[in-house]
Amino acid sequence: MEIFDTPQKGQMSKEQIEVLDKQKHEFKFIGRQRKVPGHTMFSLNIKTGEIKVAPVERSKECDFNTREPIYKERIVIEPDCLYRQALNRKNFIKRLVREGILAKKSSNK
Repeated sequence: MEIFDTPQKGQMSKEQIEVLDKQKHEFKFIGRQRKVPGHTMFSLNIKTGEIKVAPVERSKECDFNTREPIYKERIVIEPDCLYRQALNRKNFIKRLVREGILAKKSSNK
């Protein structure tokens, strides 16, 4: 006995299928980066062009052999963002220009 009336895929309209397809959001693991001492992880939102420091989630675990805490850091992944490590914001922009992700600003002097 079904409590909720859920239409099958063949019974749905095109608008309902589009909404269901938009709700499915998959993340694909690309790789890991080792943290470089002194560098900061920056994120670039590709759609808006916003550059900011990537939010970091820090967790504490206990090592049972040495009984000392182990700290692990994870970047909070946001949709449509690109992540790179750099010394500062200016260096981050320079790297993105070198990779061809951002266009170089021309200044007339």
